[in-house]
Amino acid sequence: MNDDNKALFIFGFVFYFIGDLTTTYIGLNNGVTEKGFISVIESPDIADMVIMKMIFFIALYFLIMFLEKRDNHLCGAVLGLVAGMGMTITWLNGLTILEILK
Repeated sequence: MNDDNKALFIFGFVFYFIGDLTTTYIGLNNGVTEKGFISVIESPDIADMVIMKMIFFIALYFLIMFLEKRDNHLCGAVLGLVAGMGMTITWLNGLTILEILK
């Protein structure tokens, strides 16, 4: 993975993996119900969330490596979308938790 894509991958990882995981865990511990894909699992806990996000990031890593080998310039766009989605989810989860805890 080249340096530009490494930086974006780390940025996306921090916001999507750590930020979303943290805010979702805080929400679940404070009685906020999970309405996303993880709600398919009957009683989600931190291990379920970590496993799902690890699978996502491993697949994302291999996708970026696949695109780089073919000199495809979509790598930055894909990683930027993941980072943007992660920031959005983190902020929305945080705002929801703040509203409910008032």
